Amino acid sequence: MLLTMVGGMALFWTCFFAMLMRNSFLDPGIDRLWYHLALRIAFFIGFGACCLTMSRAPEGLPSPRARRAMTGFVAAFCVIAAVSPTAYAALGMPLPLAFDLAAWGLSGAGLGCLLFSWMPAVSRLDERSVARCMALSTACGGFLYLIINLLPSYFSIVMLVVCPLVSLGVERVVAHEAGPDEGLRIPLAVSQEKAGLSWAFGVIYLVYGIVFGLGAGSITQLAGDPLLFAGIAGFALAGALAALAFMHRFAGRMRQIDVLRMVFPFLVVSLVSMTLFTGPVYALSNLLLLAVYVFLVVVSMAFEVHTAHNRHAAPLYFVGMSQGVLGAGMAAGFALGLLPAATGATNYAVLSGVALGLVVVLAAFITFAPSRRPADDDDAAEAPEHEHEQGRWKARCTVVAREAKLSARETEVFFLMAKGRGIEHIQNKLCISSHTVKSHTYNIYKKMGINSREELLDAIEAANPDDA
Repeated sequence: MLLTMVGGMALFWTCFFAMLMRNSFLDPGIDRLWYHLALRIAFFIGFGACCLTMSRAPEGLPSPRARRAMTGFVAAFCVIAAVSPTAYAALGMPLPLAFDLAAWGLSGAGLGCLLFSWMPAVSRLDERSVARCMALSTACGGFLYLIINLLPSYFSIVMLVVCPLVSLGVERVVAHEAGPDEGLRIPLAVSQEKAGLSWAFGVIYLVYGIVFGLGAGSITQLAGDPLLFAGIAGFALAGALAALAFMHRFAGRMRQIDVLRMVFPFLVVSLVSMTLFTGPVYALSNLLLLAVYVFLVVVSMAFEVHTAHNRHAAPLYFVGMSQGVLGAGMAAGFALGLLPAATGATNYAVLSGVALGLVVVLAAFITFAPSRRPADDDDAAEAPEHEHEQGRWKARCTVVAREAKLSARETEVFFLMAKGRGIEHIQNKLCISSHTVKSHTYNIYKKMGINSREELLDAIEAANPDDA
């Protein structure tokens, strides 16, 4: 199932990279740099608006009507990908700017809908599986991006049309096999109350998005050739694999502020190099920004899913808010690059200096942002005192849950069961029905090969906390 999900989401990332970066099949007909940037501003406005809209789902998941609308937006992306280049080839001239802006805005909304079609299935996975799914699918998407750029244009366009449809079809199969998603339905008001989102983190994500958008816009001005496409795919792969290694190393101990602080030096190095150098060093600096962007997107989405489970909130609310703000920053970053490009006096070294100034301001937020976020697991405080002080009780439970291959929701139920909680407490704590609690309990016992609560406690006591 995990490999199926990786393959399905990889098709989303393929299309996303094709719209974000230079490509060999949509861009060649555009001979004005400002036009490239304007289209990508529209794309990220559509993508960011979709993310923020998804975060406002009243029950934490899209309603059946919303699901149909999301499918329509994905289909619209495919139609636009087929019609736009075909019309250009037939007319021999660019389409009206207003049409292209609307088309790219709808394309961003379409890919946003495709991403959030996958999020409920991803949210059912345990923490390690979420990390693997997000990182490996992004890495595969970068490789497929390279492949479609090396194909003749008409084959590339066909793939751009087919990939979202295949991805959506695979998601429907995965969702059907995963069963009902009642455990993910959490009212919006509950998610907002338990989220504990800080405006400071929103500002950091926004400024990071501006810097990444400026870097992506700088890559857009480079001539598209196989070497550039290979560089884009290679740095995207590096960012995804770095994210996988980071999440594997710090599983269960990820802190949002730590992630943001860790990527900060790479932003400074990239922007200083972009300001001082030209040629290959300038290009490599922009590609390094791309790798950092991929790293942050992968880690942040995996982090948001994990945090949503721990705080008993809707994953779509967390992911939608973070990616919506980051998307708005990306649009602003492309707009920053559009200012000189629109006048024909492109000077990205100056813009890099401006971005570096933003990073200096950002340093204040990074430095003074709280080093600790609210506890992800309120029940950790309910663990036996001598175990809680050393974190060993939670470590034992984590080992057992991982070895039994429990899903994210089953793990939450398992943690509460391990503390002696009954059905009524669990259903109130997780905002699920008693029937769902019983179903999760049955699955936990089956996966662990046990038949009673006593055997469950024996398994926890026998676990080695050092294996966590």
